[in-house]
Amino acid sequence: MDIIIVCHTEFGFVDKKTKAVIYDKRAVEGTEKGVLNLIKLAEKYGAKITFAISPEIIDYFPKNISHEIGLHIHPGWEEFKYKNFKWIVGDSYLRENCRFNKISTALTDYNLKEQLEIIGKGKEYFIKKFNKEPKIFVAGRWSLNNNTIKALTDLGFTHDCSVYPGLKPNWPKLKRICMPYKSGALLMVPISRMPMGGMAGPEDIRKYGYQWLLACFKEYYNQSAPLFHIALHSPAMTDPYYIFFTDKFLSFISKHDNINFKFVSEIKEYPDKKIKTNYFYYASAINKTLAKTIFKKIV
Repeated sequence: MDIIIVCHTEFGFVDKKTKAVIYDKRAVEGTEKGVLNLIKLAEKYGAKITFAISPEIIDYFPKNISHEIGLHIHPGWEEFKYKNFKWIVGDSYLRENCRFNKISTALTDYNLKEQLEIIGKGKEYFIKKFNKEPKIFVAGRWSLNNNTIKALTDLGFTHDCSVYPGLKPNWPKLKRICMPYKSGALLMVPISRMPMGGMAGPEDIRKYGYQWLLACFKEYYNQSAPLFHIALHSPAMTDPYYIFFTDKFLSFISKHDNINFKFVSEIKEYPDKKIKTNYFYYASAINKTLAKTIFKKIV
């Protein structure tokens, strides 16, 4: 099994009480410290990280790292809220250098010409700062459409990691367990998913519990799934809670046979293989955290 870890690299911090990630642009440690903490964990287990970088954080991104970097785009300029917190989603660099006048943070709300400009400006800045072309792309809010795929192809990208199977409105018909597939010349690399909506990564442990994440890995691994895609955001790696569980999860994975940590750029389309939903692994993984989440959804 190939294992990829894709880190959406952004400003932000973790709310100590709820463990929610808050994407406050004033919290530059979400990039500076979060990236370095994740690299330390990766090197402990021989793992590889693909960092998807927003243009506005480039000047805060640690220099001379040995891991892969790609482009992450949040268009628009929109306020979001969680409990007592407020923050702006959008990219300050793109806001200053693009001519679009929409506030939407979903790329799907922009036409092809606008998307070419937004992604193209991000790519130009990336090349200016890193002296290399980005080939990996992740759309903010997992939002992309055929115009995005056309824009990415025209701009020379090879891999997209924005596919979130089952997530509305972009991916409602895609099966939860989905392997990489081609869309034209672009390889789409879906994230791995837990039942009930969680993504396979440390951040959804606060909703579903650590045992639920382990069950997800077992479901994939024991069916010889060719790929397991872990996704997370760099601000999470500033908090001891997420650092602890990421360390624990990577340790668990690394003890399995035939595990290959790879960069996204190393992933190719696999031969067809049917991976079925198997709830057997989740029966013994029911926990108090999961029960609380289910109760909240019911009421």
